[in-house]
Amino acid sequence: MSTTLSEHAVANFVRDWSTAEERGDHTALDGLLADDFVGVGPRGFIRSREQWLERYRSKTVRNSSFEVSDLRIRILGGTAVVVAAQTQESVNGDADASGAFRFTLIVTGEAGRLRLAGLHLSPRAAAASG
Repeated sequence: MSTTLSEHAVANFVRDWSTAEERGDHTALDGLLADDFVGVGPRGFIRSREQWLERYRSKTVRNSSFEVSDLRIRILGGTAVVVAAQTQESVNGDADASGAFRFTLIVTGEAGRLRLAGLHLSPRAAAASG
């Protein structure tokens, strides 16, 4: 069963996902990530669904803020591609993981609900001068 995608539904999904990320809520994320989810981090590392969730289960990653802005949503049949800006105040283990990023999310209508199939993060480029 597929789910009809709309910009409004996808924007709400992104809000739910970002809230779960900010809180480190691995239970909520478990319901939001597709079974075959793949996440690519800002330094190029690849994490499976279980690896993504384990960062929060183990409390290795802790966020004190996680804000999403500048949502650009494209609906392509049963898939949405979301490009947005994101800032976070975070630690990964003992290392500061705070920063400003751009991300691309791939959201699918899976099993009658929206699920996050993929995520790719990259550091946000500095504003060009001149």
